[in-house]
Amino acid sequence: MIYLPLIVTLAALFFTYRILSRTWRYLRLAHIPGPLPAKITTLWLTYHQSTGSLARHLSSLSKRYGPIYRIAPNWVITSDPAAIRQLWSARGPWYRGQWYDMFRMDQPVSTVLSERDNHKHAALKAKLLPGYSGKDVENLHEAVDRRVADLVQLIERKYLSDDERGVYRPMDLAEKATFMTQDVISELAIGRCFECLVHDRDTYGQMTGVTGSLPLVITLATIPWTLGLLQNPLVRALLPKEKLEGVVRQQELAKKQVAERFGEDKVVRRDMLGSFVKHGLGHTNAWLETFVQIGAGSDTTATAIRMTMFHLMSSPGSYKRLQDEIDAAIREGRVSSPIAEEEARRLPYLQAVMKEGLRLSSPVMGLLPRICDTEQTVCGVRIPPGTNVCWDAISIFRNQETFGADADVFRPERWLVEMEDVEKKSMKFVQGLVFGTSGRFECLGKGIAMLELNKVFVEVSGP
Repeated sequence: MIYLPLIVTLAALFFTYRILSRTWRYLRLAHIPGPLPAKITTLWLTYHQSTGSLARHLSSLSKRYGPIYRIAPNWVITSDPAAIRQLWSARGPWYRGQWYDMFRMDQPVSTVLSERDNHKHAALKAKLLPGYSGKDVENLHEAVDRRVADLVQLIERKYLSDDERGVYRPMDLAEKATFMTQDVISELAIGRCFECLVHDRDTYGQMTGVTGSLPLVITLATIPWTLGLLQNPLVRALLPKEKLEGVVRQQELAKKQVAERFGEDKVVRRDMLGSFVKHGLGHTNAWLETFVQIGAGSDTTATAIRMTMFHLMSSPGSYKRLQDEIDAAIREGRVSSPIAEEEARRLPYLQAVMKEGLRLSSPVMGLLPRICDTEQTVCGVRIPPGTNVCWDAISIFRNQETFGADADVFRPERWLVEMEDVEKKSMKFVQGLVFGTSGRFECLGKGIAMLELNKVFVEVSGP
């Protein structure tokens, strides 16, 4: 009984501390509006993230609360494009929040996706840029041409329907788009194509790995300290093995390929991995960056392809106009087979379709929080140090002041109409946020992704 008063005192102190700390967390952002549950607990944000409805839920809240509002005790979100320019500025004081630790997990060093220090991120990006830009990659355009041809051949071989015979062969375009982007990035990254399209299956378990692990990880990222649990061997042992099999297989493949590029009998190739090594990336960093690029590089581009095709197939008038433009270009000899990127860039409606598809269905819908160590002002609102400031992607890309009253509608023609220079510049800037801002936070894979998009829509949508 002698310890009972001490235990009671310690318990009282603990609960007093918890109450005071939560009260302080609530009050430090009390001047920013938002749902009441979100002001009190992070569980509100975690719940909506876990259901997969967060992005659209935030879009509706933006209409209610305005350009900046609270989504957790220490998190706010903005739908103002000008604020995003401020947060993602190459010379600004903002840096990545703890949310990005989800891309690191149990990796021994940070990658270009998980590195939070701005200076280290810039140094790492400089070593990767020549490979991602294609300057050090041999036969870049030819490699993409081969994989697009594989996609067309697969469709013709297995999935063409015959109306006269009443034979209908449904095809999962979302799956095939992922197969194509996996084949592209694997050949460019390590000089070895996965051949998903040839075998019509997920040969290395990439899709299984992404769909099995990413929803869990991105949910836990809203409570950053829980990411450490996934590094615990006991916790990892409890996770479904089949959902992690693809991740493990790709890690082992990346390690094996990188091991061949170091040592006395090292293999030298003009692929992206070869470029990384050439520009000073060490063994551990090389295999991690290779693993990351295969996952991130294939899934995001595949999302852009399948969602743009979805919008096209849901808009018969737009689909017909694109086909007419392609037919006319072929008839007049303005495009070759397969189409060259510079030829695709000269097809105005194709470019409008791509911009509109990326705008309406951005491949990256994560929160992407930024933090600053000093007090800042965002959207005219005081932001205390250490606050996570995120972006509301859907509201930004469907902003009616920027894109018109029909901003929710797939209408490529909006990119072709005559408009004031200021208005056109505003549209281009906001749509360009799909790949981040130029400089520090611009997507490294933008060039390769646009190359794939310029080619695949012509070959799939054409005659």
